[in-house]
Amino acid sequence: MSDTASARPRVLFVSANESAPWGPSETNWSLAAAEWLRRGAEVHASVKGWEEEVPGELAALERAGCVVHRRWDLPPFDARPVAELPWSERRTSTLQQVRPDFVVVSQGDNYEGLGWLEECARRGYPYVAYANSASEYEWCTDDVARRLAAGYHGARASFFVSERNRELTERQVGEALPNARVVRCHFKVDYTAAPPWPAADTPVRLACLARLDPNSKGHDVLFDVLAMPKWRARPVTLSLYGAGEYEQVLRALRDRLDLRNVEFAGYVKDIEDVWRTHHALVLCSRAEGLPTVIIEAMLCGRPVVVSDVAGNTELLTDGETGFVAAGPVAACLDEALERA
Repeated sequence: MSDTASARPRVLFVSANESAPWGPSETNWSLAAAEWLRRGAEVHASVKGWEEEVPGELAALERAGCVVHRRWDLPPFDARPVAELPWSERRTSTLQQVRPDFVVVSQGDNYEGLGWLEECARRGYPYVAYANSASEYEWCTDDVARRLAAGYHGARASFFVSERNRELTERQVGEALPNARVVRCHFKVDYTAAPPWPAADTPVRLACLARLDPNSKGHDVLFDVLAMPKWRARPVTLSLYGAGEYEQVLRALRDRLDLRNVEFAGYVKDIEDVWRTHHALVLCSRAEGLPTVIIEAMLCGRPVVVSDVAGNTELLTDGETGFVAAGPVAACLDEALERA
């Protein structure tokens, strides 16, 4: 830790995300890191190394003075104790090198930063845990649940992006978390956003803005609905905005179902531009936190159709400010789309 109380605070942000170079959880911790830099702190960040181009937000942090430590060739989440992991020395060496006064462990899911939580506790580094998502169908084994509860209890605070994520995590570890707090995600659309409605003579254009990961985002459910004869007969298109490791799998499924009205539109930064050409957001997630795309679509004056998971329904009322599918299955999504 810092040698004197008067020294610049040394803060380490850890992104435990191993699934994509950037996402909402990265946006949140990077904004916090930028704020600490503005306050004069010495800021470090530990992130997975990617072969792709460095995300713009991370590059901006580096230019502002953040020291980025990249983790190369690490395996995905492993539930074994840190001491048993052959790569634990890399995690340990980062903490030894930085010797932080405070650590922020940012997790995509509510368990993937467990090793960092344990290592911070073992070495006596104060830390907070931040979880961006939780899954109702992914439960930890007894040993991991016990350790995860200890990791959250040992944190100065445990942050979740939705009430349902907090409640689900407490159910999964079998204990209340008195230090739990709910914080909302940053969104990228201004309150004054007012993109024009698409031309009246265009087909109904739906947009799904989500990482290309059917495990959590349910793209396959969207495809199943659009493959129904009644939806094939309607002038409806679906644009998939996002990137991910399942793009070719999803393209193959689209082609197998002969869904010629589904396009892959790639990653996009200008959210308002999407809503200049699309009528509604559809998001049939199986696991979530609190999707910022819902907030952004609503700020742009577009209706949303979402599955009833995680924080989705904390933002809207079914039939009034949006349309809720009772579950991430085709029959439920079909019913919600019909009402929309």
